[in-house]
Amino acid sequence: MRFQFDQLSGSQRYHLITQTITPRPIAWIMTKNENDSFNLAPFSYFAPVSSDPALLMVSIGNKTAEISKDTKYNLQREKECVLHIPSGDVMNAVNESAATLSYGESELPRTGLSLTDFTDTLPRIAQAKVAFHCKLFDLHTLGHSSFSAIYLEIMALYLDDDLMMQKDNHFVIDNKKLNPLSRLGGHDYALLGETVTIKRPS
Repeated sequence: MRFQFDQLSGSQRYHLITQTITPRPIAWIMTKNENDSFNLAPFSYFAPVSSDPALLMVSIGNKTAEISKDTKYNLQREKECVLHIPSGDVMNAVNESAATLSYGESELPRTGLSLTDFTDTLPRIAQAKVAFHCKLFDLHTLGHSSFSAIYLEIMALYLDDDLMMQKDNHFVIDNKKLNPLSRLGGHDYALLGETVTIKRPS
């Protein structure tokens, strides 16, 4: 079947995109609310886009036509966040953090997660094995939609010691130990499963 996207609603496009572009990594983003509590939310329209500068991109919509999602609002105000890569063992917490709450009401009490020191201004989730401290680099509103492409510059990276080993002059991450959680369509998530190694041709 062929789908003409200019003949589909935004909702129909969303469901087709999220069920075909899979698996998608999850950006689990923590920002500071105006009342100094912390907002935590997962986003799967997410990808690395550059190494120099070190940039990540996450696409974030609005709650309504006039009201930004809390993460976007906080990023525009505070200009920084901590972006975690969740593992399978925090799957339920990731799902809980997707709840729609009133602004200023933190998702953290729902998740059972704890915080630990990371930067001068923001903690990180203690149970997360990967955390990036990021600064807001740029933001582009996408056409006439409520979505914004938000570019985040990586300032620092936390890696759980158990995940890595040093080989020659770089670090190698054990993806099986990380077991990154990813998003499929609907209510479905995926874990790493089988990996295949094929050497790149010269």
